[in-house]
Amino acid sequence: MKYLLKVILSCIGILYSISLSAQNNASGRIVDEQSKGIDAAVVMLISLPDSILIETTLTDDNGDFQLPKQTGHFLLYIRALGYKEFKKDITITASEILPTIQLEADNVVLKDVVVTARKSRPLTSLSNGKLQINVAQTYLTDIGNALDVLKHSPGISVNSKGDISLATLGGTAIYINGKKLMLQGEELSAYLRSLPSSKITRIESSTNPNASFGTDGAGGIINIILKSNERTGTFLTTSHSLSYWKNIRQNSDISFSFNKSKWQLGLNYSHSLGYYAMKYGFEKVQDGNKSISETSDTDKRNTYSVGVDFSWQPNQKNKLYFNSTMNLLVGPGLTETTTQVYNGTSTLDGILKARNDYVKQKTIQYNNSINYLYQPSESSQLSFSVDWTHFDGKARCKQPNDYFSSNNILIRSDLFYSQPDKDIDIYALLADYKYKPNAQNEWLIGAKTSLIKSNNIFLFKKNGLIDSQRSNRFKYNEDNIETYVQYTLSLNKLELSTGLRMEYMYTNNKLHSYANQLIEENNGKKLNLFPNMSVSYAFNDKNKVALSYSRRQDKPRYEDLNPFEYLLDELSYWKGNPFLKPQISNKIILNYTWSSLSLSLYYNKLDDYFTSLTDVFEHNKTIMTTKNIGTQQQIGLEAIYSKRLTSWWDINSNIGFYYFDNKLNYENYKQEYKRPSCFLSANNNFHLPLGIDLELSGRYYSKRQGGSYEVNKSTGGIDLDLNKSWNNNRFRLSLLMTDLLHTERWDSYGIKDSLNLSSWGYGESRKIMLRFTYSIGKQKFEKEEKNLEELKRL
Repeated sequence: MKYLLKVILSCIGILYSISLSAQNNASGRIVDEQSKGIDAAVVMLISLPDSILIETTLTDDNGDFQLPKQTGHFLLYIRALGYKEFKKDITITASEILPTIQLEADNVVLKDVVVTARKSRPLTSLSNGKLQINVAQTYLTDIGNALDVLKHSPGISVNSKGDISLATLGGTAIYINGKKLMLQGEELSAYLRSLPSSKITRIESSTNPNASFGTDGAGGIINIILKSNERTGTFLTTSHSLSYWKNIRQNSDISFSFNKSKWQLGLNYSHSLGYYAMKYGFEKVQDGNKSISETSDTDKRNTYSVGVDFSWQPNQKNKLYFNSTMNLLVGPGLTETTTQVYNGTSTLDGILKARNDYVKQKTIQYNNSINYLYQPSESSQLSFSVDWTHFDGKARCKQPNDYFSSNNILIRSDLFYSQPDKDIDIYALLADYKYKPNAQNEWLIGAKTSLIKSNNIFLFKKNGLIDSQRSNRFKYNEDNIETYVQYTLSLNKLELSTGLRMEYMYTNNKLHSYANQLIEENNGKKLNLFPNMSVSYAFNDKNKVALSYSRRQDKPRYEDLNPFEYLLDELSYWKGNPFLKPQISNKIILNYTWSSLSLSLYYNKLDDYFTSLTDVFEHNKTIMTTKNIGTQQQIGLEAIYSKRLTSWWDINSNIGFYYFDNKLNYENYKQEYKRPSCFLSANNNFHLPLGIDLELSGRYYSKRQGGSYEVNKSTGGIDLDLNKSWNNNRFRLSLLMTDLLHTERWDSYGIKDSLNLSSWGYGESRKIMLRFTYSIGKQKFEKEEKNLEELKRL
């Protein structure tokens, strides 16, 4: 083991030496009084003795900067808001790494009062309708994985099934570095669970993106931006955490990159080990008879992820980028459900004890992408991208059901067995062109074609015999052709932008029996247009108003289209619907920004709205089905405010007020549900002595109308984090506790005809976590973000 460690350290040392010899820049780092990097500091290199300005640059988020190769005697001049000017004579004989520079806070003395300027690091900010959540600068970087980050981010909701949504109506499309994740449901959750929170620099959400983004996401889009460093040389970063409440969980991730003048290589690995516990249940009265159910659920799956990134840039006009990752979610699981069945509401008639013993669960996902960027001039840019994603999901579940009398005597036993296998292949080809002839005009033009092939096999047995009524084979194919154009005109304080995206979609789904006999086939063809437009006016640097409109859609998930029944337990079923139509949203937003306050007023209408709802089935059972059930409308007012209250206390708050109108009109059911609601979140950052930062964050959701007839009860949570960094921010230690009061729940109630349903649930949201991060070396590895800089054009 010692010999292996020596070899690894020797290799790192050799690579580090090689990288230093290959440098073509003078680089350095600028930090504040707590050794934290200062971003947006102005770095100037002035030749001496003639005092001619040679180079100017800005520091990045980590405080790092680079200057093109120069030799001679210079004055290094640095300015940053809130800090004193820095001047130093230096001599550069070759490309080199300059010593770390620490700036002194700019103190303004007013009699006996000293005001110290310090950089504000707000959790959220809003600009041009885009909400930015600065994950890397907050406790969210320590919280675990990307799904955990979204759960604790203001303005984003994640329900017990892993569905992600913004405050506005409709679904949400998820992007990584500007590229859409074309996964759905459990597949999407599995991928986000494999992405460590420490890799995320920020999250950008937009309820009204332009036409260069896909049409999916009636409620808007969420773009997860991964970290990308500009430092030169060889770099290794590793972080490890241990968390506990009911179960122990351990997370680790490591990333390594190596740079030469024309190519860069990056390798990364991460894992999350441990169990996750949930409890949930319901009480229902159906046709006058009551039943009470309680489930204990333990997810024992572990996540593993490995990836490689490679980029090659032979010159300034051409760049090629390749990325390949593999994500694995594997392990058993167990649910234990006890249901008490009553005759009427007070006489116990029987007890059903059911188990779902997932003896095997395995989800493997491969993502491969090749990108080419050609930039012949500063005014034009052309990019191509080829992507392939393969998803393979398998499970083996034993489901014993035992039915007892009211005095606990076994009446009968059944052994059910389910074996779902799912294979999905997604192919995509994209081309984008950007043309900006001058500062006033910009054109974006693009095209995309994609192919989705989903093959699902479901085997269901009862007492060892195949149940032909529930076993099936379901195939779903979807072909898409999309084109878009977006034009932006900037005239001094006025900016106009308009765009159109056209989508042609062909779908084919086939249902076969398990013996492979065709039972049902459905085809669909649709051509849709999705326009957007916006106009904004800046009165001055602090005041701006904007008005925008967009039309977007949500497509049904593949698994929701499978028309066969799945048994959850003996009294509960789930059934798909092959006739689901996409839901379409039309949204108008008025935004006003004044200094550190931003206000957004919007109206949103969702047509052909679909959701999963619970209906009665026979005399004592319920069935859950996804249906197009009507129209939703929503009026909302949201505000974001950031303020430095003192030199050691920053506060950031979000608040939203909504009025919801849900008109259900399907089959023979017509009903209207109206309800107001509100959302509030606040993040406090306290700078304590000894360079320790304390963060106190909380969020609250009021009682609100659910997807159909149900009403979601109020919920919320409080998180607390202490962290400190050493050695120029290379070492970081964090102690975090989430959901301090254990108040995050998913309780609801609702009445529909003869069904009165009240449900509840909570997960292992409260946990205490210790995490440390350590960085070695210098690097210049540029992770390829989506071409045409979509990250800046949400």
